[in-house]
Amino acid sequence: MTAVQQHGVSTTTLLLFAAIMFLARAVMLMLGPLLVALADDFGISIAVAGQLAAVTFITWGITAPLVGPISDTYGRRPVLLIGFLLMALGVLGSGVSWGYGSLLALRLITGIGSAMVPPTIIAALADNLPPEKVGKAVGFITASSWVGVAVGVPSISLLGYIGGWRLPFYITGGLSLAVWVPLYLCLPSGQRHLGQSIDLFNRFKVIGHQSGPWYVLITNATQQMALFGLMTYFAAHMMESYGWDEASTAPGLALLGVGAVIGSFAGGLIAGRACRLDWLAAISLAGGVVAGLLFALGAPAWIVVAMAFVASLLVSVSMPVMMTLIMHLAGQSRGTAGGMFATSNQVGGVVGASAGGLMLSLGGYPAVGLLCLVATVLSASVVGLRMRRSPAFQLGGANTREP
Repeated sequence: MTAVQQHGVSTTTLLLFAAIMFLARAVMLMLGPLLVALADDFGISIAVAGQLAAVTFITWGITAPLVGPISDTYGRRPVLLIGFLLMALGVLGSGVSWGYGSLLALRLITGIGSAMVPPTIIAALADNLPPEKVGKAVGFITASSWVGVAVGVPSISLLGYIGGWRLPFYITGGLSLAVWVPLYLCLPSGQRHLGQSIDLFNRFKVIGHQSGPWYVLITNATQQMALFGLMTYFAAHMMESYGWDEASTAPGLALLGVGAVIGSFAGGLIAGRACRLDWLAAISLAGGVVAGLLFALGAPAWIVVAMAFVASLLVSVSMPVMMTLIMHLAGQSRGTAGGMFATSNQVGGVVGASAGGLMLSLGGYPAVGLLCLVATVLSASVVGLRMRRSPAFQLGGANTREP
């Protein structure tokens, strides 16, 4: 695939993209259910074992924006194939790691490979689909990644229970390699334009000199703050406030993933509509209100679970819309924009988890709910007061200049 507009994306390719996004999300979050077993096996604390997850997110956040200009220059196919192969080999190799240091190195490789996948897929969809169809395709792909939370992570937990912590790495890595083969066979070839250079600085400058992409990145980061604040502290809230154990929280956590799946589908449908920004501002604010109330009201436990499902659904609507908008603004630098968008996801996730912990220490779980509310108020304000008034965000608005 190149940055040149093609006639479309085949159903087979779209399904392969969905499978890849499912695996990428599951791979990034798979360490959570395995931390205790890893700590026991390596003779380390759970906190130290948790750094295995942290380094993966860090390398993802660093790699994603850097690899975008490469895919813009050399095409989506080689970047996607190399990235997904690195991810698969990193996961598979993790299963045979002989100590903490080797597993840490392999998780670094996994993070680098994983970072190359989602931005390249989104850019490929934007390259090859007409603007009115991009939103639905992005919504479908985003929803597929959240299935990795609703189904993939619980399955990894079950595999770890059955066969120890190495088995989930073998299974997930093997599945990734199995998907890589048809991807290699089915993904259309692309050619680099002769004489074209990566021109890293200029591609970032073309996007960064506009105000529109920054509005998108700020909106996305604040929405991710609310979403990951909810997902990070929901289980702890149920355990400490309602006396639930880990097994009791599993259905609720699965519902959070299901809510994100439904919200992503809905966002894909909204993304192609003229009134998308009006709807998004209202939906984002409503999601923050529900998230804030579920931490503060002290309602019966299963009412809180239902509210968490609704909050996850509402807050997840924004991502496909924001992805569609930044692809529209990026012109031929869609890979670069996708990498910047992926980094905004990581920034929002890290800030949501870290600031949530600070708020929890200062004011308990109601303060975590306040953080979610404030984040979505900021997001809705940017959408309602800035983006709605900008011609760049209207359907049919001009794309950015070419680098």
